[in-house]
Amino acid sequence: MKLLIDADYFWYRASATAEEEHEYNEELTVIIGNFTTGKTIIRNELRKLQERFESDDILLCFTDRANFRKSIDPEYKGNRTKRKPCGYLRLKQWGMETFPSMMVEGLEADDVLGILATNGSIKGPHIIISPDKDMEQIEGRLYNLKEEFDVTKESAVRKLYEQCLCGDQTDGYSGCKGVGIKKAGLILDKVKDGNYWPAVVEAYHSYDQTTESALKNLQLAKILQAENWDTESKQPILITS
Repeated sequence: MKLLIDADYFWYRASATAEEEHEYNEELTVIIGNFTTGKTIIRNELRKLQERFESDDILLCFTDRANFRKSIDPEYKGNRTKRKPCGYLRLKQWGMETFPSMMVEGLEADDVLGILATNGSIKGPHIIISPDKDMEQIEGRLYNLKEEFDVTKESAVRKLYEQCLCGDQTDGYSGCKGVGIKKAGLILDKVKDGNYWPAVVEAYHSYDQTTESALKNLQLAKILQAENWDTESKQPILITS
């Protein structure tokens, strides 16, 4: 089984854990990233995953510095003002040089995982490993670090429109203001044919928000899959409904 791993999560946590404070004097405290500690943490985490799934066939997916969602909304993830842990970039570079890895210009790790899991390039069984709820938009096997389960095509589609309604404060897009997870569930439960978009637009309108706002949130929420990626131009194909 091939393990498709959201490397961003593991690398961020490892580099944060590997930070150390050094007191030079009463006036100076320096934060350093312990590279050796970070590498040890990563190796241990990957070993645990390989043992759990009895597979050494891994592929790490990383987020590029550029992000196509910024062209949809320049404020996307603009609320993330906290610095990356000290040594994160060095640890990331080491990881990409040491293990089978993939990073695609303009894409987040989630998008790379979604495209790989749906474009037919992986022969045989595979599983996405990520704690990010966005990965529930991708049909197939998922391990969210708490439980392992199958994401059905129907539940994957519903998850996208749920995200469109609820937004994601972590990623900095609001969704339909006034709609939380419970209300989103009630809205989507009324849809019987799997065509959620009209109900989502209606919800936005009922809260005095525009169709354009609904579409922007939909495009920000959408995790790319094979059908949303132009392999020749290396550009995303944005969802429109």
